[in-house]
Amino acid sequence: MPYQRPDQSDLYKRMSLSTEVNLRHLSVKVGQEKLHSYIERASDAGMTTIKIIHGRSGGDMRKITHELLQKHPLIKEFEYPAAPAEGGPGVTIAKLA
Repeated sequence: MPYQRPDQSDLYKRMSLSTEVNLRHLSVKVGQEKLHSYIERASDAGMTTIKIIHGRSGGDMRKITHELLQKHPLIKEFEYPAAPAEGGPGVTIAKLA
């Protein structure tokens, strides 16, 4: 008998959610809301590491991103800048608790 509610399964959640979130070209408020929502969904899906693309220019989105990550209870730690192969200073890698 097939699983009756595939949208509720952990495997479905993991496979339907990207390991990265792109905040470039968003306002700070929208980016902050999108990141908070993404962290919640990533945690629910059982992810342990996420990639946050905030871009290099300006620094406002990066600053807000790092402030949110420092306060968020689901974030264990984060690494900035990411390795060059992962996006360098335009990307932050976060580990979920």
